[in-house]
Amino acid sequence: MKGFRKIHSRFLGSVLSLSVMTGSVMSVMPLETAVYSEGQTIVSMDYFSANDGPVIVGSGTSDASYGFVMPVFNGGESSWEDVADDLAVNVKVGNSWKNIDEIDSFVYNSNWGHWFDGGFTGYWFSVSETTQIQLVSKSSPKVTLEYTLEFTKLDSVSITSMTATQGPVLTASVSGGSGFTYPVFNGDSDIKYEQVSHDLKVFVKREGETEWTDIDNNAESGWIYDKNFGQFWESTGGYWFNVEETTYVRLQSVSSPDVYLDYTINYSKPERTDYRLSAVGETAVNAGEKGEIGIVLPYIDGGYPVKSELDAFVYEVLADGKWIPLDNSKSGFSYKSSGYSLSDTSNQWGYWEDTIYGLWFQPITEDFTIRIGYPTDGIKGHSCGDNYVEYKLKGNPDAPRPDPIDSAPLELGTVKDFSIDGWKMIWNDEFDENSIDYSKWSHETGYYLSDDPNTWGWGNNELEYYTDSSDNSFINDGKLTLRLKNDPKTFEQDPSRIAPYSSGKLVSKDKFSFKYGRIDFCAKLPVGKGIWPALWMLPNDSVYGVWASSGEIDVMESRGRINDTVYGTIHYGGTWPSNRNSGNEYVFSDGKTYDDGFHVYSCVWEKEKIKWYADGECYSVIPYTEWYSSAAKDNPYAPFDEEFYIIMNLAAGGNFDGGISPDKSDIPCEMEVEYVRVYQSENDSDGSYTDNSVSDELNTAYLVRLQNWLLGKNVNG
Repeated sequence: MKGFRKIHSRFLGSVLSLSVMTGSVMSVMPLETAVYSEGQTIVSMDYFSANDGPVIVGSGTSDASYGFVMPVFNGGESSWEDVADDLAVNVKVGNSWKNIDEIDSFVYNSNWGHWFDGGFTGYWFSVSETTQIQLVSKSSPKVTLEYTLEFTKLDSVSITSMTATQGPVLTASVSGGSGFTYPVFNGDSDIKYEQVSHDLKVFVKREGETEWTDIDNNAESGWIYDKNFGQFWESTGGYWFNVEETTYVRLQSVSSPDVYLDYTINYSKPERTDYRLSAVGETAVNAGEKGEIGIVLPYIDGGYPVKSELDAFVYEVLADGKWIPLDNSKSGFSYKSSGYSLSDTSNQWGYWEDTIYGLWFQPITEDFTIRIGYPTDGIKGHSCGDNYVEYKLKGNPDAPRPDPIDSAPLELGTVKDFSIDGWKMIWNDEFDENSIDYSKWSHETGYYLSDDPNTWGWGNNELEYYTDSSDNSFINDGKLTLRLKNDPKTFEQDPSRIAPYSSGKLVSKDKFSFKYGRIDFCAKLPVGKGIWPALWMLPNDSVYGVWASSGEIDVMESRGRINDTVYGTIHYGGTWPSNRNSGNEYVFSDGKTYDDGFHVYSCVWEKEKIKWYADGECYSVIPYTEWYSSAAKDNPYAPFDEEFYIIMNLAAGGNFDGGISPDKSDIPCEMEVEYVRVYQSENDSDGSYTDNSVSDELNTAYLVRLQNWLLGKNVNG
């Protein structure tokens, strides 16, 4: 089953429910990346809704977070993207307004910034006192809109009792979604979650389990925050869960463990008498303004399909009188697991989920007929017979389609010859020595980011820690080997947490970095459930702020359980959770896999676009109009206009593949790298690089010579 894209929108759930009840099919468009444009000025601003100003109320024991949707600009004629260059933020200090960037206590992406969610954009702030905010037009300073962030300081409270405000018995939706608002604490409905959060733990157990599982920072349990559980903040706030079976949730006081409240989330898989499909709503659907179309997946035996049934669906498009699988390259459609891509000129499709499941298509500029089938016996891969529902997709010929961008094949060097016409090699490592060249590489070690116990697994729920041991990284037969081993260890940041695996990670930080050019990795990747090899780059100096404001370029990542697919991605935007990513996947053809031998993974990084290749075949192009840095709104090339350094590592578990843990039979495993080569175009004057490895190498040679002299050895020269 391909990955589902969950749509987060304050309005989508109710709109979708309405469309289902009325029998219509809603057009659902996947989220597009916000980009900054210029040109329009602001002549008027109005509050988006009564919930978005002028007064927004918040409270907390130390501070509180506030947010509002961008105003209605120019009577609704302009979007935020249209006027972003003309919009400034002021804060009232005393009796005067000051630009927020001039106030030391406000740091972008630290206690204020932008948010993007479900097609909406707005500002967020974290303040510890009542604060007045003003949005103002730069070109017309008299055009303003004011907000009051009203803060009430609360006392911390220990929990003595809890009473459910929803439930405690609940029923999950078809897609497994459920949730409940925070309970009443200590019999006082005025006590807020913020006052007791320090004293509240969440435990879960699934049907058939006897022990409660603490799900805080415990990806190995299968519970991953913002993946299958989390918190919502509308109204009084509460918890949400996504389940696949009946699940029990316990809220428990830390200070008084005998005080707890249990919830039951019932989830019943439907009992099918047959697997006959029937349409939900109309089967003739018109594309929207941007060529977007959404289809709710058909009923199975009169009911919505559930997650365990999705993998058996069959999707086909009618082309030249024949039904072609939708994921076949001959279909004219391109599957996008990460949503609509502005860099792909093909007809794109993917999944969406919002209490029920469906498909999205974009940009549909011509008419298509597709059909959705299901095996008559319900078994994946078996015959569908006549069990199909046909849909007529009516295209919008005026819908925009991304411009084609050069994606010609890339000429590659060989193991013995690195020369390539038009490219000058500026740095490389062929791994032809007996040991790792530490003038070029350093080990990154440990299990935590900045020694913060809340960032175990590199803040990404990974299961490996990195060492500088030759057991985890070494040169063998002219190749670098990174080895993942079963090697449990604890760390002082959290002695109760065990990191089950050791591994190797090499970085060129402060030794070599470059801006614009091309990097080739020749590597053989391991397979195995929960295995995550990565070849990637980060900024040597994070001039735009912490991740992902300063960017990340993933040249290649793979999921060890899917050995015919690799991924190329960029990360950008703001600091988490305002980070964004764009990317595509490459599927090997003709039965090839990434573990059948060495393959070359390349990235060509130019000022106005970044391109990804596998064995010289281009599979992704992302133009600069699709990325941005919230910390440099006036710079269209940020954050990918600074020098980046190189990283190679072999991880386990982690959020990239949903927190899946390796099987014991797949450990140990190894990633081998034949070479790493960095080039710059002979015609590119914008590129730069910093190579400190040469001077390090000379220093090393000098020290060796000095040591030999002191030992009385005869050293020539």
